[in-house]
Amino acid sequence: MKPRTLLVLAAILIASPSPAANLVRGTSTAPHRGVWEISLPLDDPRGNPFFDVEVKFLFTLPDGTEVEAEGFFQGGNRWAGRAYCGQVGPWKWQSAANRPGLDGKRGEFVVQPSELPGKLRKHPDDPRQFAYDDGQWFLHLGDTGYRYVTATEPLWQQYIDEAAQAGFNKIRTWFCSGRHDVGALFAPDRQGLDLAYWDEIERRLVYALDKYPHIQFQLIPYGEDWPELRHYGEGDRAAQLVARYAQARFSAFPNVQWCISNDGDVGPAEGRRTVAPATIERIGSDMRAREPWGTLLTNHQKRFQGYSFVDADWSDIVTLEDRDQVAGELVLKYRALSKDDPVVLDEDRYGNYISPRHDRYFFRRLMWANLLSGGHATYGGLNTYEPYSATNKLQGMHGYRTAVQDGRLDDGAADFPHIRRLFDEAGLTLVGMEPNDAMGGNDGHAVKVIAGEKAVIAYLQNPDSRTPETANVAETLATCRLHLPPGDWRIRWYDPRTGRWHAAPDRQQISGGYTRDFKSPFAGDAVLLLSLP
Repeated sequence: MKPRTLLVLAAILIASPSPAANLVRGTSTAPHRGVWEISLPLDDPRGNPFFDVEVKFLFTLPDGTEVEAEGFFQGGNRWAGRAYCGQVGPWKWQSAANRPGLDGKRGEFVVQPSELPGKLRKHPDDPRQFAYDDGQWFLHLGDTGYRYVTATEPLWQQYIDEAAQAGFNKIRTWFCSGRHDVGALFAPDRQGLDLAYWDEIERRLVYALDKYPHIQFQLIPYGEDWPELRHYGEGDRAAQLVARYAQARFSAFPNVQWCISNDGDVGPAEGRRTVAPATIERIGSDMRAREPWGTLLTNHQKRFQGYSFVDADWSDIVTLEDRDQVAGELVLKYRALSKDDPVVLDEDRYGNYISPRHDRYFFRRLMWANLLSGGHATYGGLNTYEPYSATNKLQGMHGYRTAVQDGRLDDGAADFPHIRRLFDEAGLTLVGMEPNDAMGGNDGHAVKVIAGEKAVIAYLQNPDSRTPETANVAETLATCRLHLPPGDWRIRWYDPRTGRWHAAPDRQQISGGYTRDFKSPFAGDAVLLLSLP
């Protein structure tokens, strides 16, 4: 069977629906690494339900650990609490509230084994890498789908179905209705929230959780609404309600992580797109203090500004936006600066904005370079930061494959499934491996190297120029010179364009401790895998 056929079959299997709901409500059992909800009535109309009613739920886990989670108003006369079911066995819960009708309720449920991957964490053996709660290494293949949960986007389901088929497993998405406007989250008088809008956010997250539980959503509650962020810092209770309510409602979801805001100028000047560092610090600290389930948290700044919160106690991920990072320099810089956090290049060029001349090569190169720099990277295709238009087919949420087939988008992510295939078929992860460009001559634009105790991966980029925006892959045999540690190294070559393995053309094994020259057995860019028995 041809490799392309295998990939299609794998995508179909990934896309097949989960046999059971992964968010359960009021049941006596719940799936391990899923979500359990309790909903309670309150027939007491006094006050504002968002600000005047306080309810918390204390969950006692099978190992005796206690977790306190804030409840949230569901509408009507109902308040709810949610638990991320991270342990198998009997759970207990009880409520505490400032209303007698909600206070002192209690009950039990049992968490049963499931195959759900669970929440994303820093890998226990390597905090620069990610892992699901079930122990699987998370190979980060991100996409930018800003408006996926925006209620006015009609093709959201097409988008996520095709994102799963394309191999994406992290989606960046915000709550905005307009690019710089989260006003749709609120009731018209800002004395509460528009729950219909929040219900639609939940519907789309639950759809993905049931069908594609391996896909993570980086939720950006404030989007690019700088005035709302400043309102938060000024003590505006409606602005502060957004993060508090979002956490109470969604932090128990295993497919969720948090990013406070997007693409902001974090600095002292109060410009149109500027927010003071102290405001982001306050939001981050507030969210960390409330967080019951260990959901990852970060922030995102404008292009070329780096990351201002490397040492912040609330920050779990270094999130970057830059351009032409095909040598991974920025990831390497922030790996040296950060406190053992994953480093993610979440924006570079887009397929439809500041587009490179040769999308497929550029994004393949970008992904490999950042992975072998010990970091992670994200793709962007259509203008998902702009609302859907029936006439402008380049903006809003559309299926990636459909857009490519229609000729609206170059197939920039075409080779991402081949990245996963290499690690799966070689039985490798990047856990414990360290970037080592010095082994290949310290020219990251030509050769990227990462090395572990028993494996070395080198990506021979083989560009036809030194300008990433316009470079294409040279159709020549790629070469490199590596200084290998001692040992008997097995040689294998991998074609990142086709997903095919190739044997070394001369010998299958060499002795290390020397500087060796290598030449790919096929034209184009190439991945060289060297492994010890």
